[in-house]
Amino acid sequence: MAHVESIEGQPRAARTDLALAALILLGTRFVQGFIFWGGASRRLFYDYTETAGVDHAVKLDFDAAGYVAAKLTHALPGALWLQTPIEWTLHHHDLIVTSVWMWTFAELAVGLGLMFGLATRASAFVSIWLNVVLMFIFGWMGSTCLDEWTMAVSGVAMSSALFLSGAGAYSLDARFIAGPHSTPSRAWIPWIFSGPLPDAMLRKLALRLGLGCALFTVITYQILFGAVVSPLHSRVNFHHHDIAITGLKVASDGSTTFDAYVNAGPDTGAAYIIAATLLDGSGQKLAEWDGQALAALPPTAIRNTYPYAWASHFGTERIGISGQTGARATIALPPPTSAVQASDSTSRVLLLEAIDGTTWRAVTGTDAP
Repeated sequence: MAHVESIEGQPRAARTDLALAALILLGTRFVQGFIFWGGASRRLFYDYTETAGVDHAVKLDFDAAGYVAAKLTHALPGALWLQTPIEWTLHHHDLIVTSVWMWTFAELAVGLGLMFGLATRASAFVSIWLNVVLMFIFGWMGSTCLDEWTMAVSGVAMSSALFLSGAGAYSLDARFIAGPHSTPSRAWIPWIFSGPLPDAMLRKLALRLGLGCALFTVITYQILFGAVVSPLHSRVNFHHHDIAITGLKVASDGSTTFDAYVNAGPDTGAAYIIAATLLDGSGQKLAEWDGQALAALPPTAIRNTYPYAWASHFGTERIGISGQTGARATIALPPPTSAVQASDSTSRVLLLEAIDGTTWRAVTGTDAP
């Protein structure tokens, strides 16, 4: 049996193999780090605008339309298991601001840590969980190539590999902490920075992380898009907008109020409503509001749940009204100029018609799914 020379109790072959793996993953480490660095730096350093002679970071200005938390309202309809915490966060100004800054600094630290190879394993570990959270919030989105899902599963796999390998020779870890001939003074140092890990532990971790990445990929793909054990279908449609209508109430004069929620569709566009029609239970038309009538609604007629400048909103257009993905509002329609006596004195049906011919409906006393 060949003799394997040891260095400080660690087999030379194991140390060499780990160093080679880290070298092979050098590009992966930089790319994964730059992705997070890019997200943080766009907010902190690059996306600025001048207001009254003062530069403001647009993505970190709560009162600007470009505030980064806008992504949360867009993503809310399809978020996995996190809808309630996100909604609760969106109702509290201080919590929104705190969450945005914490996420930004986490991205900045992870990005710099991976690019420069500083506290590499700790950075990779945090990167894994940042990508998991990104999957849970944004994984359903992406109208071209399942963009957000692809980024998240790739990020988990890349970060897992980096956690196992560490940074290798071309890193600050190797320069100052875990060089090829250094002996860690504490057993936990390699788990935070880089350097060799016990061979048996490394093998177990590699198998478990590999299995975890495979399960994470397949399970989230099945939940969000099907096509594993069922036909291809989106859990939440990211191609076409949908509006859930609830809380429909019709007064004796025909004025109508309802809650509307754009719960599907691409975040790059909006659902455009060009007509609203009120029917009785037998299908007889009682009232109608055309595009001009909807466009003339006063600001007080549309009460958005999230009133911030950056949030998804319902609002009036030149013809009709529109709602971005994630918009939620209570909308009040005025008494119609002309109305027909109902043949059915109980139920009422509201139909909303989109510019592309899509219709959404709700009945008094029931909630749309």
